Amino acid sequence: MKFAKPDRTFWIRVAAVIAVILVAILMYIIGKQHNVYVDNKDQGSYKAFSFCEVTIDSQESLQLAKRDRDVFTVVNQGHKFTVEANGETKTVKLNIPLQMKNVLINIPAFMAGAPQSEWMSEFIIETVAPAADETVVTDDTAVFFE
Repeated sequence: MKFAKPDRTFWIRVAAVIAVILVAILMYIIGKQHNVYVDNKDQGSYKAFSFCEVTIDSQESLQLAKRDRDVFTVVNQGHKFTVEANGETKTVKLNIPLQMKNVLINIPAFMAGAPQSEWMSEFIIETVAPAADETVVTDDTAVFFE
């Protein structure tokens, strides 16, 4: 069996398919959305601040009191992360791993200069489903249909 030699049209189609795949990969990386939870809570020997102000990129800053947690929604991998607490300001270039959708940052550990593995971790949201034997009442009229 003899195959025909690929012509110019074939190579244009191959190039177009490769270009679409590369654009899709690039858009996935650039457009990946993350939730960055900032946490002003005690963590081990790091004590929470009575008040701190947190900013990511050019978004509106968040003020956190002791034992507060709030969230930023960001797009992309690299961000400018700034914290101001007790008159001290600290800024770092924050690179969020691609596989993490939700990231938790502990402010006291960050401000103490701990390694990134101590102040940044993946935030796993736990959902609790009702047990199979529990009756779930969704509204007041549900008792009429039992």
